[in-house]
Formats: sequence, C-alpha cells, structure tokens
Amino acid sequence: MQLRAFHAVATQASFTLAARTLGLTQPTLSQSVKALEERYGVLLFERSSRRVQPTEMGRRLFQLTTRLFDTEQEAATLLEGSAQLARGLLQLGADSPYYVMPLIAEFDRRHPQVEIRLSIGNAGAVLEDLSEARLDVALLSNPPVDPRFHIVPLYRDPVRLMLPEGHPLAAADTVPVAALAGQRLVMRETGSMTRRTVERGLAEAEIAPGAVFEVTGREAVQEAVALGLGLGFISAGEIRPDPRIAVRPLADCAWHTDEYVLCQRDRRRFPAIRAFIELAVTATA
Repeated sequence: MQLRAFHAVATQASFTLAARTLGLTQPTLSQSVKALEERYGVLLFERSSRRVQPTEMGRRLFQLTTRLFDTEQEAATLLEGSAQLARGLLQLGADSPYYVMPLIAEFDRRHPQVEIRLSIGNAGAVLEDLSEARLDVALLSNPPVDPRFHIVPLYRDPVRLMLPEGHPLAAADTVPVAALAGQRLVMRETGSMTRRTVERGLAEAEIAPGAVFEVTGREAVQEAVALGLGLGFISAGEIRPDPRIAVRPLADCAWHTDEYVLCQRDRRRFPAIRAFIELAVTATA
C-alpha cells in the first residue's frame, strides 16, 4: 500500500488528487508516504503549497514503481481478457492536433469502448509527460534518440513560409532562403521542433534574420503573421486556409520535420498502446 500511495502522488503531483484516485482520505495517504520515507530514511518528495515535486530518490523510485504497476496492469489485462480492447484508457500527447486527430477518429471507430484523452503541447513538454508515464503514446516531430522509448517514423513534412497577404515576397511562387536575411520573424516558444528546424537551417545557410517576435502556439504565430508582425513558418500538414496569409515553399533548401509515434519501450506491449501504434503506422504508410 505504501508503494501504491507513493506512485499515485508521483503520478498526480498532488496528495489531494492521489487520495481521490485511490479512494483514500488525504491524511491516510500522507501517512502512508511518510511511513515509507521513515522506514528507509529517505525523502521522496519536496512539498510546497503549490506543487509536490519528487526528489532525485523519488524520481528513481517512480521509474521502478511505473514498471511494477505497469506489469501488474498488463497481467490484469491478460487475465481479464481485455486484450481485444473491450475497455480501457489511452492517454495521448502530440505537438500538433492536425496529425493526431484523424488517427484518434479511426481508433475510436475501431475501439469505441476505449476512453481517449489528448494533451497538446510543444514537443519538449509532451516528451517530458511521456517519460514520466503521464502519457501512453505521443506523436512528435524529431524526438531525440532515447533508449527508454520505442520510436517509429511516420512521415516527413516540409516546412513552409507564411507571409501576410500582399507582402512583396509573396509575389513569387517560391521564396529564396536568402530573402529571409534581415526579415522580422515570428517564432514559437523554445521547445518547438519547427523553430529548431528553422534556426538550424538559417545557421547552416549563414543567414541572419532581423528581430524575432516569440509567441506561444502555432495559432498565435498565424495570427501574428496575418497582422503583419513578421514572417512565420509552418509544417505543410498543418496549413489551414486563411485569406490573410500567403504560404510559400522555400527555394534552395529542404527544411522539413519528421513525425514519429513513440511510447515507453517497457509499455509497448499494452494492448491499447500497441493497437494505436500499429494503426498510426498503417494509416501513414
């Protein structure tokens, strides 16, 4: 019970939410965690009024309890005969809604009894949630090679330039990369894979843009471009019609993002996780 109490708190980052998840009172849950800490003379959580953070020991123990309870759940899945996805919960994360939504629609059609939850964020945040087992599966652009993850490539998406309608550079069918020199750019927050791709491409081409206007989220980038605050970038698969914006390919370069589906390597045998990854690979082949 003490390990389960610890695992719930580490998963939820909250004693209150963990107690609710386990159907316990908060004092009972807190006492279980405290008893575990006192038994081994360790501190597992840094407690504050706003958030509960695991210590280094707590993070290491959480990796072990995640494998422990995942294995327990896998055994229960086998014994209960739910390998056919008769029920369950699948927690997905993605750095863009445009790629994952069609897959969710098809998965829901095939397995309507499985509850699906989706979180959208930049690639760095989604990857952190996946590594901490707050997500089961993620769709990301250019994730780092990491032995903890089972990573499957899906497709390659070229990067396009967004300009305000009527911008001089929009007069041509393509825009030379050199034309970006001195231009004010609208860029997403640090952690965005599209931003990393563009910054790397500009550096390799030895092109220095003008000022950079940083915003959070692709919708904010598009709105800023539409209002003339700078030039922005978008993956081709994310383009949605907007009469205020002209979208052009970049000439003389091959900037692109690669989309992948990934999960924790130790959890890829879970029926819902395995089924979603197989669906993603088939749908994008």
